Amino acid sequence: MNLSGQLQTLTKDEMQRVHDSACRLLEEKGIVFQAEDARELMKQHGCKIDGENVRIPKALVEQCLKQCPSTFPLEALDHKYDVTVGEDILIHPAGGEVFVLDHDGTRRAPTLKDCGDLQTLYQYCENVNIGGFQPLSPTDVPERMKGLYLTLNAMQKCSKPILSPMELETIEKKEEVLKLFNIAFGQENYTDHHYVTWHAVCPNSPYLVSQFVCDGIKVYAGHNQPIIIVSAPMTGITSPAFLISTVILSIAEMLSCLVYAQLVRPGVPVVMSASLTYGNLRYATWECASPDTAIMLSTSIQMFKHFYHLPARAQTGVTSSKICDYQAGMETMQSFLMSALSGVNLTSQTVSSLAGLLISSLEKTILDDELIGRVRWMMKGIYLDEDQWDLTELLEAQPGQDFLIADNTLEHMHDYWQPTVSDWRTIEAWEADGCKDVEEAAHQKVTEILAQAPESLLDSEQEKAMTDYIRCVGKHA
Repeated sequence: MNLSGQLQTLTKDEMQRVHDSACRLLEEKGIVFQAEDARELMKQHGCKIDGENVRIPKALVEQCLKQCPSTFPLEALDHKYDVTVGEDILIHPAGGEVFVLDHDGTRRAPTLKDCGDLQTLYQYCENVNIGGFQPLSPTDVPERMKGLYLTLNAMQKCSKPILSPMELETIEKKEEVLKLFNIAFGQENYTDHHYVTWHAVCPNSPYLVSQFVCDGIKVYAGHNQPIIIVSAPMTGITSPAFLISTVILSIAEMLSCLVYAQLVRPGVPVVMSASLTYGNLRYATWECASPDTAIMLSTSIQMFKHFYHLPARAQTGVTSSKICDYQAGMETMQSFLMSALSGVNLTSQTVSSLAGLLISSLEKTILDDELIGRVRWMMKGIYLDEDQWDLTELLEAQPGQDFLIADNTLEHMHDYWQPTVSDWRTIEAWEADGCKDVEEAAHQKVTEILAQAPESLLDSEQEKAMTDYIRCVGKHA
C-alpha cells in the first residue's frame, strides 16, 4: 500500500470552492501582465484588457487546463537518468542560495567551483533525480555570462536532467542557454514530447506578472520546453493572513500564467509549484519551515494533483536553521514528509538548503539524501503477499525463543532499509571510531566523493562545442 496522497486537507467540495474562488479573482479582479504582446495574445482569446490589467474568463482557464499533460518525460544527457514528471516523487535540489556554508562554520560568497562541487554531489546522491539548476549564484564569473557558465558547469558535473538557471533576465540570455542545450542534445528544434530542460517563472504577489515572467514563458514555451510556475505569497505580508486566502491567491496567479503558456503553445507541459509561506510578523520574516507553511503546501499539492490532475511540485524539505543541527533535521523532515504524504511529484529546494533558502551546505546535501531515502522507503508502506501472511513460524515458535537463525530471517535479513550516514553501531564501536557526529560523517563522505569525481562528464567534442559557443558570446557581449 503506497502512502502517497493519503493526507488530504480539503474535501472534494472545498477543492471546487478553491478553484471557483481563484477563477473569480481572475475574472472580476484580473491580474497585471506587464508585457504588451502577452496582453494582445490574451485579448485575442477573449480576455478583457484595461491598461495592463487582464481579466481572464473561467471558461478559458478550464479550456487551457485540459490542454496540459498530467505527466511528461524529462531527458538527461545520460538516458539511464531520464525521468517522468508526474509519477512518484522526483527530487531536485536547492537553487538560488546566496551563501555557502563550509564545514568549519564559515559562511561566504560562493564560487563557480562551489556550484560544481554541489552538482558532483547531486550526481552521486541516489535520491536526487534532477541536477541543480542554479545551486548557488557564483560571484567569480561575469554577470553577463553567468547563465552560460552555470549551465556548462552543471553538465560537466552531473549527467542527470539539468534545469535552466534562474538569472536569465533577458530574452537574449534565455536563448543563449537554450543553445547550449541544443548543442548538448544534438538538435536545434525540440519536437513534441522531447523535453530537456524547463524554465521557472514567479509572478509577484499580489496580482503581477512581470515582463521577465512573460518573456520566460514566451521563449521556453515557444521552444516547446516546460514551464514551472512558482507563486510565492507570504501570509500577512504579500497575501492575506488566512492560510486558505493565500492558497487561493497563489492558485489564481499560477492559473493566469498557465493560460498564457497554453496560448503561446497549446499542450506545452506546465507545472504549478507551491512555494507559499507563513509570514512571521514577530520578526518581519517569512518561514519556509513553519508547520503553517507545511499545511499550505499540502493543500496546494492536493489541488494540483487531485483537482487539476497536473504534476504537483512544492518547495519542500527546507529549514530556517543556519547550521546542520537538530532544528535543521526536524524542520526538513517535517516539511518533506508532509509533502510526500500529500502526494508531491516534484520538489525544489529539498537538498542542501539552510537559513530559509539563503545558504547551501555540502554536508547537508549528503544528510538530506539519507533523509529522502528514509521517506521514500516509508512511503511504499508495508509490502504484503501470501508469504508475509504465513503464520507457520509463529505457530511453531516456543515461548521465549529467538528468530535469529529462522529461515525467513536468514533469507530476508537484507530486505530492509539501512542508513547511509547515520550511525547505528553500538556505543563502543562509535567511540572506538572517534565519536564522530553525523555532520562529520557527512563531511568525510563529501571529501571522498569530490576526490574521486572526474573533471567532466561531457565528451570532448560536446565540451569543445559548448566552450567555443560561450567564448563567442563573450566576445560580442
